[in-house]
Formats: sequence, C-alpha cells, structure tokens
Amino acid sequence: MNNIIFFTNYTTENGGASMCPPIKKIQGKTAYEILNDYGNENEIPINLEVILKNIGISALPMDFTELEDKMNKGHILGLVLSNDKNAVIYYSAHDTVHRQRFTIAHELGHICRHLRVDTTDYPYIDWRIETQIDGNKTEENANVFAGELLIPLHKLKEEYLALGSYRSKDLAKRFGVSINVMEKRLDYLKISYYNKEGQAIIYD
Repeated sequence: MNNIIFFTNYTTENGGASMCPPIKKIQGKTAYEILNDYGNENEIPINLEVILKNIGISALPMDFTELEDKMNKGHILGLVLSNDKNAVIYYSAHDTVHRQRFTIAHELGHICRHLRVDTTDYPYIDWRIETQIDGNKTEENANVFAGELLIPLHKLKEEYLALGSYRSKDLAKRFGVSINVMEKRLDYLKISYYNKEGQAIIYD
C-alpha cells in the first residue's frame, strides 16, 4: 500500500460532526482504568490485543519508509489516525516487538490524556517521531502512561518480590518490555534494582 496516497485520501463522510466512538469511550481515563475496564490487570505480559479489541481500536503494522522520506523528520515510530467512526494505531513494521508494544501503549496514552474531548476535526492524526520525544512534556507524559499500562505497579511489586534478584532484565522479561523501559519505570517509581550492567541503582 502506498502510504502517501493512503493518508492523502483519508476522509470522512459527514465532515466531522462527532467524535470517534472508541476514542470518546476512553477519554480522560488513566492507564489503570484502561486495564481495569478493558483488559486484565493481573495478567502479564499485558495483553494489548484484548484491550484494543474491547475498546474498538485497531493496531496495524506499517512501513513508514516513503512517508519518512517525504517528511524528512526521522524515524516514525507510530501514529493514531481516526475519523468520526473508527480509530487505528499504526506502528512501525521494522521495530522490535517490545518497541511496537510500547508505541501502541504510548499512543493510547495520547488518546486518553491529551486529545481534547471536543475535537471534531478529521482526520485526526497524532505522530510519534523518534527525534521529537526527548524534552517534549506531552511525549514524556505519554511515555509514563505507557509504562503504567505495560508495567502496573501492583504487579511490579508482586514480581519484584517473587523474583528476589531485583534485576531489571528479569523484570523486563516477565512484563514483555525492553530493559530500558523497565529501568525507566523503576527509576520513575524510585525502586532500587540492578541495571543491565549489573550495577546497583539504590533509592532510599
């Protein structure tokens, strides 16, 4: 599929008279509420497919190469595209599974926390571009949401105590995330651990 033609031809039938139902359904929800309402907060790794299906949002791989060349802004990790009826999260087909999962969770964070309730302009597009993440408060907030969704605090505490080793790589494997994502989550919560180099990261 030609990415540029796809995005150019994306239109709505009624000019954007109302908000997309799946998006409206999760407006303002926290990561825990998403897990509680649409998934299983006690099952790890968190099953994003079930959550998305229950919400009514699709997630599909996409080769962004042509679009990246046209935009010239760097690697596109993912995006949300919606009209007044449907919403789709696209993620890079070339990324690792861990990164794809994080991108999906990150974009859910944007939908829940940053999209205005009264948005009626379609198509609605939210990009996740690798070079625009650092230092961007909105992007950082979406990253925190993704961490909360993929690594729920109550399950992290359970696994942390059950494993006993407190190594970030062991915890990352249990939750189906990258070691870097796990370490950022532990740092955010100020939970002590052994990092991927075997060094002790201690929090009081």
